[in-house]
Amino acid sequence: MDSPAIQVTVVYPCLNEEQAIGGCVDLALAAIQEAGLRGEVLVVDNASTDRSAAIAAEHGARVVTEHHRGYGNAYLRGLREARGQYIVMLDADGTYPVEMTGQFVKMLEGGADFVLGNRFGGLMEADAMPFLNRYVGNPILSGMTRLLFHVSYKDMHCGMRGLRTAAVPRMALQSGGMEFATEMVVKALDADLKTVELPIPYRPRIGESKLARVRDAWRHVEYMIAFSPGLFLLMPGLVLAAVGYALELALIGGPTEILFRTFDVHANVLGMGMAIVGTTLFGLGVVSTHYAGSMGMRFRHSPLSRWLHRAGDRPLRVASLGMLGAGLLTWGWVLGDWLRSGMGTLSAIPALTLGTALLASGVELMAVAFLVNVIGRARATLG
Repeated sequence: MDSPAIQVTVVYPCLNEEQAIGGCVDLALAAIQEAGLRGEVLVVDNASTDRSAAIAAEHGARVVTEHHRGYGNAYLRGLREARGQYIVMLDADGTYPVEMTGQFVKMLEGGADFVLGNRFGGLMEADAMPFLNRYVGNPILSGMTRLLFHVSYKDMHCGMRGLRTAAVPRMALQSGGMEFATEMVVKALDADLKTVELPIPYRPRIGESKLARVRDAWRHVEYMIAFSPGLFLLMPGLVLAAVGYALELALIGGPTEILFRTFDVHANVLGMGMAIVGTTLFGLGVVSTHYAGSMGMRFRHSPLSRWLHRAGDRPLRVASLGMLGAGLLTWGWVLGDWLRSGMGTLSAIPALTLGTALLASGVELMAVAFLVNVIGRARATLG
């Protein structure tokens, strides 16, 4: 006779938490029982050097070891190993209210795919979170996530979350570090998962924190820029390049009055620099778009990124060839005019800066097209 199916798996990632892990497992088992659920507690030991794994097993947890260090790596293993219909995930340091497991499951049973805890709903205990984390780090990172990915959740980096096990493959999660927390929220949005927030308490941790504030915060920022390049790379690049080329074309005939001021050679050089830098930013945005697409992003929030990802490298090659051709023609016209004049004094700065910008931009876009092609081939090879 088959045993009853497991309804919920409580997943704890664990790295040297011997002071807290035993109590966390006890509380999780009690919470499962009090909620009237069939469940298990899964501890993913992230190659601890203390007795964390042994203590967890002694208290009744199922323990698996993930030798690749990292918050995300531990959770990726835990999500693969979970046997329950629902998963509740939280840190093994006593900060999160595991006794609310039943409430997370109830919201999942009620139709939610992803339940995100909210520590800023007025239930946080005094001194539970360091001042800089609470009033600087979390607001900035959460604000960036809201801005870049068009979400309205209040606490993007809460470590207590619930989700349907069936929804995990739709999220295509891959990040191995602390940025996994951001990836999970972004991928839930991108996969159109029904996401709800649940206010929860937050308590002072037991034991020593493993968080490296600056390094881990930067990993979140890198992830957000790479996986939402529109605001930081694509649009600034397009605008900067457009202004640069407009300035170059406006001055192609020599000194020109713009807004009651006369612009000359210095403005030519500035326009050339803006055009080249703008093309560089745009190219980086295109590469980031294709990389993010290869990592499972659908760009629900960004029509430009979605179009670029679908279009592949062909538009880039066409644009690069057009710019290279225009740049060569411009330089050829200047050199031809110089030869016809008997190779005397050359005074063609406006045309030369425009031609140089076009040539440099063309080479950059050709390199970007090559990288996009490489990313596409790598994705096809890896399946």
